Amino acid sequence: MVQKSTFKRVVFPFATIVGQEMMKKALMLNAINPKVGGVLIRGEKGTGKSTAVRALAELLPKIDVVRGCPFNCNPRDISVMCPNCRETVLADQDTKSGQLRSEKRQIRVIDLPLGTTEDRLLGSLDIETAIKEGKKSLEPGLLADANRGILYIDEINLLDDHVVDILLDSATSGINVVEREGISFAHPSRFILVGTMNPEEGELRAQLLDRIALHVPTEALHDVDLRVQITLLRNSFEKDPEKFIEDYEKENARLRRKIKRAQKLLQNIRISDRTMMLICKMCKELDVEGHRPDIMLAKAAVTLAAYHNRTEIAQTDVKEAAEFVLPYRVRRNPFGEEEQHDNLFDDMIEQISDELDLEPQFQDNQDKPEMEDTEEAEKVEGKIHKVGTPVEVPRDINRRKRDRTLRSGSGKRMKTLATGRKGRYLKHRIPKEDTSDIAFDATVRASAVHQKQRKKNSKNSHAIIIKKEDLREKVRQSKVSTLIVLSVDASGSMGAMNRMETAKGTVFSLLMDAYQNRDRVAMVAFRGKDGHILLPPTSGVDLARKLLVNLPTGGKTPLAAGIMKSLSLIKNEKRKDPTIVPMLVVLSDGRSNISIVEGVDPMKEIEKLGQMAQEEGIHSIIIDSEVTKKRKFSGFTFEFAKDIAEFFNAKYFRLDRLNEISLGDVITLEKNQLLDAM
Repeated sequence: MVQKSTFKRVVFPFATIVGQEMMKKALMLNAINPKVGGVLIRGEKGTGKSTAVRALAELLPKIDVVRGCPFNCNPRDISVMCPNCRETVLADQDTKSGQLRSEKRQIRVIDLPLGTTEDRLLGSLDIETAIKEGKKSLEPGLLADANRGILYIDEINLLDDHVVDILLDSATSGINVVEREGISFAHPSRFILVGTMNPEEGELRAQLLDRIALHVPTEALHDVDLRVQITLLRNSFEKDPEKFIEDYEKENARLRRKIKRAQKLLQNIRISDRTMMLICKMCKELDVEGHRPDIMLAKAAVTLAAYHNRTEIAQTDVKEAAEFVLPYRVRRNPFGEEEQHDNLFDDMIEQISDELDLEPQFQDNQDKPEMEDTEEAEKVEGKIHKVGTPVEVPRDINRRKRDRTLRSGSGKRMKTLATGRKGRYLKHRIPKEDTSDIAFDATVRASAVHQKQRKKNSKNSHAIIIKKEDLREKVRQSKVSTLIVLSVDASGSMGAMNRMETAKGTVFSLLMDAYQNRDRVAMVAFRGKDGHILLPPTSGVDLARKLLVNLPTGGKTPLAAGIMKSLSLIKNEKRKDPTIVPMLVVLSDGRSNISIVEGVDPMKEIEKLGQMAQEEGIHSIIIDSEVTKKRKFSGFTFEFAKDIAEFFNAKYFRLDRLNEISLGDVITLEKNQLLDAM
């Protein structure tokens, strides 16, 4: 059984957080109305994201919970009680013995670590009870602890896919269903989901991104006076935390009263038909996906009205809610520049309001230009074009028919047996060596047939006696992801004929596909005397944009060094996750003129590297960038890149027969065929 710590964290007061007003308001809106749908805080490190989340819990009013209930049930609402509390209440009603005992408790912040296992999240068999008493009992997980509290996920974009799936189920239904190890149990799991992330480390999975209502960007403050104020406040807090908290308790109390007042007012606010039509038409005109943004926008507008101590929703509430809900849902292309939405929302609300006043049964405005034709969209396309226009990679172009007998779950990413404690529990097996990931259900079953004999020969009174030979370990399953390393020639020859622009466009096309499939893309550029990791493995786009836009070209071609750097990167990533499927894509004319070891023929070095890649099982693609020209001497044709393809046993393509669109398609096709063949 997990022992809960009694240590109380000293938290920086919410009222003393300087700046980041949008982030603080988003957190308070969820505190007022947990049904708003959570907060995603996006920003660089050190901007107060974690501090604000922890401070919020101290700010919130205490809640009534059933004493001793691990699920923090509300003693006054039987509809959201766990089965145990509900059974007690019904029994009390029959015997007229009274209600459940309750107590006041501060709302908790439950941290969800990145390495959390499915057992720890959902809950699992209570082994202590099973062994001592021979009964099946649930050991509650993090979703039980988070009920009626705050579930905080730092670096939420780095969560494993199977954990994201569980969170989606619980966040949508408000119920956690545990069916494992012979246990079937359902309990309430209603929580405020707060996630933080650094976009440079990768994007959030699209399904979870869509379920979190309010998205808030944060960045470091540029005002020197504010930075000085932050530093002084932090120093005072660290010097004497208790006195600091006491000094600012009045400010915290004022905010606490504001939240309580808004919570009471929330019940009396109704959305008028006119406001609802304004919200829905905004979402339609902005072409957001699905109907969820309409619902989120309406809830946020109602909560903002309560926050501002109003009983009716104003247009300013709709605009402010739109700034939280819509910006990350408007833009379908995740690789464009950020748009400025302030004027857009103002203009749209004003226009739609006029239409609603004139036309209660509003019609589509046929003269309104599409978003692609606006000045902002043109600016976005112009900036993207610097690195080659990214395009959506077709999923079915020249695809081979998949052998479904080789896959688990048709239509989804191929699954493989996972290592360690990650992945979904699939089955069990006898461990080949010491293991900490024990399949307790299978272990208990294996020991059951021996209990009669063991109890005769044992002096202890344990309900179950388990020996080493009974142990079974879990076999887990996780989805396969690919790592595509693009090794790009950045020497002088790549500056001609838009070759580097094509290479950059290819990276963005690959990232667009990775954005959907949780794959990762890396880029190594080589020029001068060495190769450099320009883009570390990522599925995100912000860091890619910063690093790729101004990549220079020039100098000699250290092709061997670039390939060696790429192989080292793949090897390091394989150490972290042995299940990844690596691909190496080399874009070069093949004219290597700088060796790794001085005096050695560069092509000999490349040949050895090719053998190494084949031994490591790395699938390789060589893209020959020598466009239209063939170097002829004494009647011979030199195709250096083709020779390199033979060294690597790689697929060979010529750039003059491709463009930035089909090049991305080719690489994606190769990746899909590689996965199909596994």
